[in-house]
Amino acid sequence: MTDHAVSALLNPPDLLPLRGVVQHYDWGGFRFLPDLLGEENREEKPFAELWFGAHPGAPSIAYVGGLSLPLDRLFAEAPEALLGSAAPRLSYRLPYLLKVLDARKMLSIQAHPTKQQAEEGFARENAAGIALNAPHRNYKDDNHKPEVHIALTDFWMLHGFRPLEEIAGILRAVPELTPLMPDFGERLARAGGSEEARRTLLRELYARAMRMPQEEADALLAPLLERLRREAADDRDSPDFWALRAAEHFPLPGGHLDRGIVSIYLLNLVRLRPGQGTYQPAGTLHAYLEGANVELMANSDNVLRGGLTPKHVDVEELLRILAFDSGFPPILEGEAVSLTERIYRTPATEFELSRIALPPGLPVRREARFGPDTLLVLEGSVMAQAYDRLHTLRRGEAILAPCGVSYVLEAVGGAATLYRASLPEPVSEG
Repeated sequence: MTDHAVSALLNPPDLLPLRGVVQHYDWGGFRFLPDLLGEENREEKPFAELWFGAHPGAPSIAYVGGLSLPLDRLFAEAPEALLGSAAPRLSYRLPYLLKVLDARKMLSIQAHPTKQQAEEGFARENAAGIALNAPHRNYKDDNHKPEVHIALTDFWMLHGFRPLEEIAGILRAVPELTPLMPDFGERLARAGGSEEARRTLLRELYARAMRMPQEEADALLAPLLERLRREAADDRDSPDFWALRAAEHFPLPGGHLDRGIVSIYLLNLVRLRPGQGTYQPAGTLHAYLEGANVELMANSDNVLRGGLTPKHVDVEELLRILAFDSGFPPILEGEAVSLTERIYRTPATEFELSRIALPPGLPVRREARFGPDTLLVLEGSVMAQAYDRLHTLRRGEAILAPCGVSYVLEAVGGAATLYRASLPEPVSEG
């Protein structure tokens, strides 16, 4: 099919039903996503993520003009029809990726680069001749990857370094970790209110944990894990629980221990209730531990890992891109902008995530003003209408509204809940 033929299918631009793509990563759950999709999972295959977007690694399938086409192909061949006047500003691409995620097992500790770091790293590895699919490659593209998410169940995660005073208390209270930096408390007191001195101290502590020889890491962690096994730590709101689980899920060859376990004590342990969320900017060390969420991110696959993974860990590159800020992360509750919609605002320019709760008999009108909207139903059924064409969306189904399209949403047969991925108003350069 020619570019002209694809553009003709989208003239006038209509709502495009999407079929998401499931990622069966080992850490995925067995029930949440199959139930969302109305599928049986008798073999208990892990269903980790459900993707809605134009990422070339797993593009959604769009239904248009009686055809089913990969969404990345539609954007490549007819960007103006989908992006409208925003096409040049958005580099002729869908700038975000929407996911539903279900973590049964812990994900790796990780951070993402800034846009400049991604561009430099991508160019550097290209010049070095490192294949894009090489297991030791750090930068898969030239984009950054800020993320926002909203919990759908009780959700546990690690997010950013704890306040340094808390870290000092942990190094005192957990005797097995004290040797990591015995004088941390005294050095923190000498740092006083100097943010630069506090960041330098935190960087030294974390670098020591990541750079120490494997034998030292084993000697540090083995007695800690032995004690925790005796005590049968079972409180999910304690780092002890997750340290034990990490040792179980991420054994290293030869009986060695993953030094990422140390980070469980250095990072904030956050428990989110359904409807709460966090934002992960560049340079923030984080990890999802357990639970289901809706996640929206820039369209990138750049990840620098810090342990709890069999994948490549580049310690020096991770240390280079990390932001050594400390403190408890803001918990996003969302801002009510109407009777039905709550927006989870972030500084990101590529995306905006909102939750729309539709009561029966109350249709709402929205417009894809600044770029394409993606609408994903999580509860109930929804009728979406544009240009006198009706589309019924059930749980786990999504639809894309091209830029400039106005549409009406109405719950069918009872209340419904959906999530809206859109773009915020562009920041004026004047």
